[in-house]
Amino acid sequence: MFTINKIWFALFFLGFLVAGATGRVEETTLALIAAMEESVSFTLGLIGFLAFWSGLLKIAEAAGITQGLARALHPFLRRLFPRLPHDSPAIGAITLSLAANLLGLSHAATPLGIKAMHELEKVNPSPGEVSDEMAVYLALILGGISFVPSTIIAVRSRAGSTRPSVVILPILIVSFIGTTVALCTHFIIKKTRKESKK
Repeated sequence: MFTINKIWFALFFLGFLVAGATGRVEETTLALIAAMEESVSFTLGLIGFLAFWSGLLKIAEAAGITQGLARALHPFLRRLFPRLPHDSPAIGAITLSLAANLLGLSHAATPLGIKAMHELEKVNPSPGEVSDEMAVYLALILGGISFVPSTIIAVRSRAGSTRPSVVILPILIVSFIGTTVALCTHFIIKKTRKESKK
């Protein structure tokens, strides 16, 4: 993080040096002020849009849609995590975090994801190392499958898109393919390692 800060500072400093050397300090300063005003305006609009979607999705959560989706996912997850006990708290946390992600409830998915990793570490046969269950969970969660990608819709709307929600289906398809490839890659590597040890 410290290195990144130094790089940004160096770029900013060099930019003003070049502006001074070319006699464009005033022009650069005005452009900087204009960009800051635009970014603040963009952020405020984005906050409003995200607040709307978060409220709507919170209603869905209170209505039990998240729990219903979690119940639907449970049989599928039992196949992906066969070594976990049926009543393991890890399965419950994984199920709920994936359900929250599918509904775009990232604020709820984050603490559930942390809890899921904590529970997976408890049953990890090699503590401190990434277990098969952790790798599968990361493949699922980092795929980013979501029925309502509210943040992307909000950014597109603020950027002036006339159809900000048109990306829902393409994002769903691409994230599904990406997640499937990640899972298949994991299982292929796992199988290859097992065969090489024989």
